[in-house]
Amino acid sequence: RIKKCTCRTHSYRFCERDKTMKTYKLSECGDRGWFIGDFAKAAYQTKDFEVTYQKNVRSQTASHIHKLAYEITLVISGRQICNGQMFAAGDICILEPGDISQIEYLEETEVVTIKTPSIPSDKHLL
Repeated sequence: RIKKCTCRTHSYRFCERDKTMKTYKLSECGDRGWFIGDFAKAAYQTKDFEVTYQKNVRSQTASHIHKLAYEITLVISGRQICNGQMFAAGDICILEPGDISQIEYLEETEVVTIKTPSIPSDKHLL
């Protein structure tokens, strides 16, 4: 069933006069791909969780921990080593609060990461 627009002049699913759907570009709504969370530029602001999509070049991240947040990463493509364990496309890594995060991207690697709750100051470098 097609929802009629609120201007009621036609039965299109979306109408230029009915601006209920918001759209964003990933490049414009957060640092390093973080587009949901407690950030000023987030497409959707919430303290409950954070979401990022990242395409990482071959590199190594700075070792860190989160004292309060869980960090869940899905590898979309490529390969990474997290805390000495290999992860490839389709693999999921879950770091609990206090776990060390030490990641090496072995090639261009796409990931989606969720952190909960969203506490931007909860990244502590080691």
